[in-house]
Amino acid sequence: MDTTIRSSILTLTFIAVITSLYFTRDLISPIALAVFIWLIIDAFASWIDSLSRRIPYWVALIIAIMTVVISLAGITVVVIDTAGDLIEQAPIYEARLDGLFKWASSLVGYQEENIANFISGLNLEAKINSSLIGFASSVQSVLSDFVTISIYVAFLFAAQASFPQKIEHLFSKKSSKVKVMKIFESIRNSVKRYVSVQTIISLIQTILSFAIMSALGLENALFWSLVIFILNYIPIVGGLAAIVLPVAFGIMQFDSITPILILTIGLFAVQFIIGNTLQPKMMGDSLNLSALVVVLSLTLWYALWGGVGAFLSAPLTVIVMIVFAQFSTTRWLAVLLSADGMPGASNQT
Repeated sequence: MDTTIRSSILTLTFIAVITSLYFTRDLISPIALAVFIWLIIDAFASWIDSLSRRIPYWVALIIAIMTVVISLAGITVVVIDTAGDLIEQAPIYEARLDGLFKWASSLVGYQEENIANFISGLNLEAKINSSLIGFASSVQSVLSDFVTISIYVAFLFAAQASFPQKIEHLFSKKSSKVKVMKIFESIRNSVKRYVSVQTIISLIQTILSFAIMSALGLENALFWSLVIFILNYIPIVGGLAAIVLPVAFGIMQFDSITPILILTIGLFAVQFIIGNTLQPKMMGDSLNLSALVVVLSLTLWYALWGGVGAFLSAPLTVIVMIVFAQFSTTRWLAVLLSADGMPGASNQT
């Protein structure tokens, strides 16, 4: 096939796929999140099963599922309790924020009575309300999809044992069966390794951050620890937000600059040291994505699927790279996506 025609077909296919992913996001993103949760539980169950030969896989799976369910219930309780505290202490935070605004205004020579007048003068209230409504809608969407996602996860486990048999019947040639199984196992192992390592890294960062915030007396430290744990799954931006959000809250709480500086330095040190030492060593070649690709994939998947896309951007891009590497027509794309130029495809068609 002519190179120009091939390039045109690839471009049109890319546009069609991106368009389809965007317009079917309400259908596909819960399925993708369900697969991610399924892999988390499966990896946890496999680890428990490997601890002792006396533990059968089904027992390990029950333990893993119960652990995840209890963890989600605990997160829900903490979020609800924190929301109640924030509503109760809102006047205190408002007065503190107003004081900070007056102090900052005096430094730049801006004369304004309070932050409420400033917001009203710039017509920011409508924009803030719109942002809050959008955030509330996103949370409501995730909560409404929770039951659907749980059903997807249950059926994934139910169908897990039949995957090899289905592939066996789908392809008549043995070489095709072997290749498809290799692709499937490569995707599964890469994503499972990413999920496992990222979860361990997030736990370590969360525990250390919680210790720092508790030692300084930051209010709702447990809630902010949960926020840090979740945000660490989002590449680059998540780690930055995991520092900024607790520090912003600390600025409204603390009256002196010392605890704010200690909090900022401590949280930054946790993110920087672990992110540049322990994480690369543990992650190894499970991702093999260049830093530029990680940033671009985060932007793309967030534009397509919002928060879910940002959360799953790294494993989704790994899957795309592995699939592209299997075909000579798209292998060059896999090479560009990879960090070392070797996406690891030995068989091409």
